[in-house]
Amino acid sequence: MDRSIQELTWEHDAIIDSSSDGLFVCDGHGVILRVNPASERINQASAAQLVGRAYLAVAREGLVILPSAALEAIAKREQVSLLQENRFGRKLISTATPVFDDSGELIRVVVSERDITETDRLQRQLEDQQAIGDRFRHQILELQQLQFGNQQIIARSPCMAKLLSQVLKVSRVDSTLLLLGETGVGKGLIADLIHQHSQRADRPIIKINCGAIPETLVEAELFGYEKGAFTGAVGSKPGCLEIADGGILFLDEIAELPPASQVKLLRFIEDGQLTRLGATRSRKVDVRIIAATHKNLEQMIEIGSFRNDLFYRLSVIPLHIPALRERQECLVPLIRTYIDQFSARSSVQKRLTAPALDCLTRYFFPGNVRELMNICERLVVMSDTELIDVNDLPQAVVAAADEKGVEMPGNWPTEMSMMQILESVERQVLLDTAKCFSRQHHIASHLGMSQPTIARKLSKYGIKLYFGTKN
Repeated sequence: MDRSIQELTWEHDAIIDSSSDGLFVCDGHGVILRVNPASERINQASAAQLVGRAYLAVAREGLVILPSAALEAIAKREQVSLLQENRFGRKLISTATPVFDDSGELIRVVVSERDITETDRLQRQLEDQQAIGDRFRHQILELQQLQFGNQQIIARSPCMAKLLSQVLKVSRVDSTLLLLGETGVGKGLIADLIHQHSQRADRPIIKINCGAIPETLVEAELFGYEKGAFTGAVGSKPGCLEIADGGILFLDEIAELPPASQVKLLRFIEDGQLTRLGATRSRKVDVRIIAATHKNLEQMIEIGSFRNDLFYRLSVIPLHIPALRERQECLVPLIRTYIDQFSARSSVQKRLTAPALDCLTRYFFPGNVRELMNICERLVVMSDTELIDVNDLPQAVVAAADEKGVEMPGNWPTEMSMMQILESVERQVLLDTAKCFSRQHHIASHLGMSQPTIARKLSKYGIKLYFGTKN
């Protein structure tokens, strides 16, 4: 039995003395009972100078530091952790753990001292390297954006790079365009890019939101009116089509256009002639039409709320703008760009911690780039410190990131609407089928659909067929 006790004592001593963390033990009154070699090295004080003496006494001599985690643990009778700097400039994390006997009396306090000076230095080096990397990334982005003027365009993902290539192509022609994509993906920004690189850049681009104008006033806004055309028309006024003569008219939310206005717009697209309300004479204007919507116009055609012939006139060249979740490679550069942009605007210097950035990249962003911009602006304005951490993020972002692994049956994120799910499935099916067939009629036959329908859907999702496929 004596031999077993001796072996346990040796083992106990070996564990304490071999620890790379500083360890010392005090009794319930703050008298130092034991100090290991690592603690001697950290405090540059020998066990002979410390053991058997009250902690406060050796602290007055400058051998150990105050405040003391051990003394606070004795006073509070609970574990205490302190971040401290000793007299030699070393940063320490001291954790004091009280030990009680069977009767609840405090008999020992075990203090662990971890020197984090080197860890802190490495962390600062890592942050400096990240900052240098950020500067290089920003320089790359600036070079990438040169051809797009002052527009903030970040295209790291293949689908976005492909879209920008298409934008440059369609900018050189006058064909009618239909921009398709979810709310907040930047359809207005793409319209601006097309105008900026077109031959009409020196003429205006007039933007009108068809869903923001009362149904009774849409026609007047588009085509203008003459004096007395309706109650309140005390003078003549040109419409947006006339104002945009020689330039571009951007019709956002085209799906909200009332049926009567759809007829007149179709007629204008066909012959370029417009007639103001209350007028008897038509006018010839030269306007390129760019329309945009987040809705499925083909489904609206089926239920009769959108004209089939107008859809074909508008979708001469359809462009699908990818949602933010489809361009994950762009997410981190976008976040850093907007944080820097709003920091400069607010004359502050803010940056994200790695955990906060990771949390943002795992968020679904149902509002796409518009939501991302709003979140970045809120973080810059509302955070109290230079570093934006997870605690500064909106609760909805943190909760959604934490539940990223919880998905609906079929592995669909809970934030996706039914229409978004259906379109995603449809696009994936077409992509998979296009890998096997190089002809539209083969795809149509395989999927049990008509060839014109397949042509429309391939065009809608920007899917091209290649003759190197199997059939």
